[in-house]
Amino acid sequence: YFPPKAEKRATNMFFDLIHDKVCFLCADKPRRAITYAWFSSILLVFIMFIVACVVSSNASTDSKALKFAGFWTVLLMIALVGGGTLVMRRYQTPLALGFFLGVVVVMANQCLILTAIFGEESEKNDDKAAGTFATFSFFLFCVYSVFAGMLAIFRADLVQEQDLPSVTVGGAGIKAPSVPSASNAGVPTSAVPGATTK
Repeated sequence: YFPPKAEKRATNMFFDLIHDKVCFLCADKPRRAITYAWFSSILLVFIMFIVACVVSSNASTDSKALKFAGFWTVLLMIALVGGGTLVMRRYQTPLALGFFLGVVVVMANQCLILTAIFGEESEKNDDKAAGTFATFSFFLFCVYSVFAGMLAIFRADLVQEQDLPSVTVGGAGIKAPSVPSASNAGVPTSAVPGATTK
Protein backbone atom coordinates (compact mmCIF):
# COMPACT_ATOMS: atom_id res chain seq x y z
CA TYR A 1 0.00 0.00 0.00
CA PHE A 2 1.31 3.43 -0.99
CA PRO A 3 0.29 6.68 0.68
CA PRO A 4 -1.86 8.80 -1.70
CA LYS A 5 0.83 11.45 -2.27
CA ALA A 6 3.52 8.86 -3.03
CA GLU A 7 1.18 7.01 -5.39
CA LYS A 8 0.36 10.24 -7.22
CA ARG A 9 4.07 11.10 -7.52
CA ALA A 10 4.82 7.62 -8.89
CA THR A 11 1.99 7.94 -11.42
CA ASN A 12 3.20 11.37 -12.51
CA MET A 13 6.77 10.08 -12.86
CA PHE A 14 5.52 7.15 -14.96
CA PHE A 15 3.54 9.42 -17.31
CA ASP A 16 6.45 11.88 -17.52
CA LEU A 17 8.75 8.99 -18.46
CA ILE A 18 6.39 7.81 -21.20
CA HIS A 19 5.68 11.37 -22.35
CA ASP A 20 9.31 12.47 -22.62
CA LYS A 21 11.37 9.31 -23.15
CA VAL A 22 9.21 6.70 -24.86
CA CYS A 23 7.33 9.15 -27.10
CA PHE A 24 10.32 11.42 -27.70
CA LEU A 25 9.63 11.62 -31.45
CA CYS A 26 6.34 13.42 -30.93
CA ALA A 27 6.89 14.95 -27.47
CA ASP A 28 7.96 18.30 -28.98
CA LYS A 29 4.86 18.66 -31.17
CA PRO A 30 2.17 16.33 -29.80
CA ARG A 31 -0.70 18.15 -31.51
CA ARG A 32 0.85 17.57 -34.93
CA ALA A 33 1.48 13.87 -34.25
CA ILE A 34 -2.06 13.34 -32.96
CA THR A 35 -3.48 15.20 -35.96
CA TYR A 36 -1.51 13.00 -38.38
CA ALA A 37 -2.72 9.86 -36.62
CA TRP A 38 -6.31 11.13 -36.77
CA PHE A 39 -6.07 11.93 -40.49
CA SER A 40 -4.62 8.45 -41.09
CA SER A 41 -7.68 6.93 -39.44
CA ILE A 42 -9.99 9.13 -41.54
CA LEU A 43 -8.29 7.90 -44.74
CA LEU A 44 -8.67 4.27 -43.64
CA VAL A 45 -12.36 4.83 -42.77
CA PHE A 46 -12.92 6.16 -46.30
CA ILE A 47 -11.30 3.02 -47.75
CA MET A 48 -13.32 0.84 -45.32
CA PHE A 49 -16.54 2.46 -46.54
CA ILE A 50 -15.75 1.45 -50.13
CA VAL A 51 -14.81 -2.08 -49.06
CA ALA A 52 -17.97 -2.37 -46.92
CA CYS A 53 -20.09 -1.42 -49.94
CA VAL A 54 -18.36 -4.16 -51.96
CA VAL A 55 -18.84 -6.72 -49.17
CA SER A 56 -22.53 -5.78 -48.81
CA SER A 57 -23.17 -6.24 -52.51
CA ASN A 58 -21.00 -9.36 -52.80
CA ALA A 59 -22.97 -12.53 -53.50
CA SER A 60 -20.26 -14.86 -52.18
CA THR A 61 -20.79 -13.63 -48.60
CA ASP A 62 -23.72 -15.78 -47.48
CA SER A 63 -24.48 -14.19 -44.12
CA LYS A 64 -26.74 -11.14 -44.23
CA ALA A 65 -25.92 -10.52 -40.58
CA LEU A 66 -22.22 -10.35 -41.43
CA LYS A 67 -22.88 -7.85 -44.20
CA PHE A 68 -24.97 -5.75 -41.84
CA ALA A 69 -22.32 -5.88 -39.07
CA GLY A 70 -19.61 -4.69 -41.42
CA PHE A 71 -21.65 -1.90 -42.95
CA TRP A 72 -23.10 -0.73 -39.61
CA THR A 73 -19.63 -0.58 -38.07
CA VAL A 74 -18.40 1.56 -40.96
CA LEU A 75 -21.33 3.93 -40.43
CA LEU A 76 -20.35 4.19 -36.76
CA MET A 77 -16.78 4.92 -37.85
CA ILE A 78 -18.05 7.74 -40.04
CA ALA A 79 -19.97 9.13 -37.04
CA LEU A 80 -16.75 8.86 -35.01
CA VAL A 81 -14.91 10.81 -37.71
CA GLY A 82 -17.44 13.65 -37.44
CA GLY A 83 -17.58 13.71 -33.66
CA GLY A 84 -13.84 13.23 -33.23
CA THR A 85 -13.01 16.04 -35.63
CA LEU A 86 -15.39 18.30 -33.72
CA VAL A 87 -13.68 17.43 -30.42
CA MET A 88 -10.19 17.84 -31.89
CA ARG A 89 -10.97 21.25 -33.38
CA ARG A 90 -13.42 22.89 -31.03
CA TYR A 91 -14.23 21.10 -27.75
CA GLN A 92 -10.90 20.20 -26.17
CA THR A 93 -12.21 19.98 -22.62
CA PRO A 94 -11.21 17.16 -20.25
CA LEU A 95 -14.71 15.64 -20.43
CA ALA A 96 -14.91 15.74 -24.24
CA LEU A 97 -11.40 14.32 -24.68
CA GLY A 98 -12.08 11.56 -22.15
CA PHE A 99 -15.34 10.61 -23.84
CA PHE A 100 -13.63 10.66 -27.24
CA LEU A 101 -10.79 8.49 -25.93
CA GLY A 102 -13.29 5.94 -24.63
CA VAL A 103 -15.14 5.78 -27.95
CA VAL A 104 -11.86 5.33 -29.86
CA VAL A 105 -10.83 2.44 -27.58
CA VAL A 106 -14.23 0.76 -28.08
CA MET A 107 -13.97 1.23 -31.85
CA ALA A 108 -10.44 -0.24 -31.86
CA ASN A 109 -11.77 -3.33 -30.11
CA GLN A 110 -14.67 -3.53 -32.57
CA CYS A 111 -12.17 -3.46 -35.45
CA LEU A 112 -10.22 -6.32 -33.89
CA ILE A 113 -13.42 -8.38 -33.56
CA LEU A 114 -14.33 -7.66 -37.20
CA THR A 115 -10.82 -8.71 -38.25
CA ALA A 116 -11.37 -12.14 -36.71
CA ILE A 117 -14.91 -12.57 -38.06
CA PHE A 118 -14.22 -11.45 -41.62
CA GLY A 119 -10.88 -13.27 -41.67
CA GLU A 120 -12.64 -16.53 -40.91
CA GLU A 121 -15.29 -15.77 -43.54
CA SER A 122 -12.54 -15.13 -46.07
CA GLU A 123 -10.83 -18.46 -45.34
CA LYS A 124 -14.02 -20.51 -45.18
CA ASN A 125 -15.62 -19.24 -48.41
CA ASP A 126 -12.51 -18.00 -50.27
CA ASP A 127 -14.04 -14.50 -50.26
CA LYS A 128 -11.56 -11.82 -51.38
CA ALA A 129 -13.83 -8.91 -50.34
CA ALA A 130 -14.17 -10.29 -46.80
CA GLY A 131 -10.39 -10.75 -46.66
CA THR A 132 -9.85 -7.15 -47.73
CA PHE A 133 -12.34 -5.98 -45.10
CA ALA A 134 -10.50 -8.03 -42.45
CA THR A 135 -7.16 -6.53 -43.50
CA PHE A 136 -8.36 -2.92 -43.32
CA SER A 137 -10.14 -3.66 -40.03
CA PHE A 138 -6.79 -4.76 -38.62
CA PHE A 139 -5.09 -1.62 -39.97
CA LEU A 140 -7.78 0.50 -38.31
CA PHE A 141 -7.34 -1.44 -35.07
CA CYS A 142 -3.63 -0.55 -35.13
CA VAL A 143 -4.22 3.12 -36.01
CA TYR A 144 -7.00 3.55 -33.42
CA SER A 145 -4.85 1.87 -30.75
CA VAL A 146 -1.86 4.11 -31.45
CA PHE A 147 -4.13 7.16 -31.61
CA ALA A 148 -5.79 6.26 -28.29
CA GLY A 149 -2.39 5.79 -26.67
CA MET A 150 -1.19 9.14 -27.96
CA LEU A 151 -4.41 10.82 -26.85
CA ALA A 152 -4.04 9.34 -23.35
CA ILE A 153 -0.37 10.30 -23.03
CA PHE A 154 -0.65 13.81 -24.46
CA ARG A 155 -4.11 14.69 -23.13
CA ALA A 156 -2.65 17.39 -20.88
CA ASP A 157 -1.09 19.04 -23.94
CA LEU A 158 -4.46 19.13 -25.70
CA VAL A 159 -6.80 20.35 -22.96
CA GLN A 160 -7.89 23.94 -23.39
CA GLU A 161 -9.60 24.92 -20.17
CA GLN A 162 -11.43 28.21 -20.12
CA ASP A 163 -10.93 30.24 -16.97
CA LEU A 164 -14.07 31.35 -15.24
CA PRO A 165 -14.32 35.04 -14.39
CA SER A 166 -13.36 35.85 -10.81
CA VAL A 167 -16.29 36.89 -8.62
CA THR A 168 -16.01 37.83 -4.97
CA VAL A 169 -18.75 36.21 -2.92
CA GLY A 170 -19.01 37.35 0.70
CA GLY A 171 -15.37 38.41 0.81
CA ALA A 172 -14.06 35.01 -0.29
CA GLY A 173 -12.36 34.96 -3.67
CA ILE A 174 -14.49 32.16 -5.16
CA LYS A 175 -14.38 31.59 -8.89
CA ALA A 176 -17.89 31.37 -10.25
CA PRO A 177 -19.62 32.27 -13.47
CA SER A 178 -20.57 35.92 -13.48
CA VAL A 179 -24.26 36.75 -13.33
CA PRO A 180 -25.61 39.90 -14.95
CA SER A 181 -25.86 42.70 -12.44
CA ALA A 182 -29.09 44.59 -11.80
CA SER A 183 -27.83 47.56 -13.80
CA ASN A 184 -27.10 45.63 -16.99
CA ALA A 185 -29.94 43.10 -16.74
CA GLY A 186 -32.71 45.70 -17.07
CA VAL A 187 -33.85 45.29 -13.44
CA PRO A 188 -34.20 48.44 -11.39
CA THR A 189 -31.70 48.56 -8.55
CA SER A 190 -34.45 49.13 -6.00
CA ALA A 191 -36.00 45.73 -6.90
CA VAL A 192 -32.81 43.82 -6.01
CA PRO A 193 -32.63 42.84 -2.31
CA GLY A 194 -29.49 44.07 -0.62
CA ALA A 195 -28.54 46.35 -3.53
CA THR A 196 -27.42 49.82 -2.55
CA THR A 197 -28.82 52.77 -4.44
CA LYS A 198 -26.74 55.84 -5.14
